[in-house]
This record gives sequence, C-alpha cells and structure tokens, in this order.
Amino acid sequence: MQTDAVDHAVELTPVADVRPGSIRLRGVLIFIPCAVLVSLSAWLTPSKAGYGTHRGLGLPPCAFLSQTGYPCPSCGMTTAFADMAHGRFVAAFMAQPFGAVLFVAVMVLGLVGLGELLTGRGIIGYLRPGPWWAVATVAGLLLGWGIKIACGLAAGTLPVR
Repeated sequence: MQTDAVDHAVELTPVADVRPGSIRLRGVLIFIPCAVLVSLSAWLTPSKAGYGTHRGLGLPPCAFLSQTGYPCPSCGMTTAFADMAHGRFVAAFMAQPFGAVLFVAVMVLGLVGLGELLTGRGIIGYLRPGPWWAVATVAGLLLGWGIKIACGLAAGTLPVR
C-alpha cells in the first residue's frame, strides 16, 4: 500500500519542460564567449617571459608583480591561453599551469555549447555543473600559482628584478 502511494507521487511529479529552442539559446550563450576567447588567444603573440601577453590587449602591467617581484595568481594566464592556442603546450604549462588546464576546459565547454546549438539537446548536464566547479577553479588557480612560484624559485627566475 505504501509503495503504491510513493509510486503515485512520483508519477504526479511534473517534469521540467525544456524546449529545444531554449537549449539552442543556451548553446549560443556558451559557445560564443568560448569561441571569442579561443580566437583572441590565437590572435595574441605569447610572451616568451611567461607573462605579459595581456599587454597586447592594451592592459597595464601586473601591479603585484611590479611591486613584489612575484607573480599574482593569474600572472601568465593570458600567455598560457595564447601558447595553448598556438600548440605550445609545455610553454603554456610553464607560463601558468592552471591556464593550460582552463584553456582545455574552455574548449570543451565551447564544444558542448556548439553541440547544444546544433542539436537542441541538453548536453551540459553530462558535465554535472554545480558549486564544485567554483571550488575546483579556485583550488586549481591556487595550485597553479604555487607551482609557478616553486618553478620560478627553483630556476632562479623569481623574484623578477
């Protein structure tokens, strides 16, 4: 008897009505920023120093690096993206390890967006988005920063003079 009530309650639970048009719109909203980011990365010339590529966009130098001689957590991110877009994977990892990983994530997310745009199917759910994405991003950024500083100290390139 109790099982019948549970089964009946489950049957009455409404299923979210997701229309292919809204999924395609989400696909566009995911794909376009990813495509712009990858295209911009391919357009930029990566800095051989492992940081400073953002200057090609007219941005100022990193104040943290200028003041302390040590990179900030995001130093080398633009360079890593540009290196990845040019197929220089080792250079990208050396510029900012998390930047190389994040570039791959942007590529995957862009392909997911393109897939949703073209098929109208909800593909992003397979990536299981949730709060863990934010935690993983912050942890990856801090880990990449630590690796960059450790490698720079070991190689004698830090602090920057």
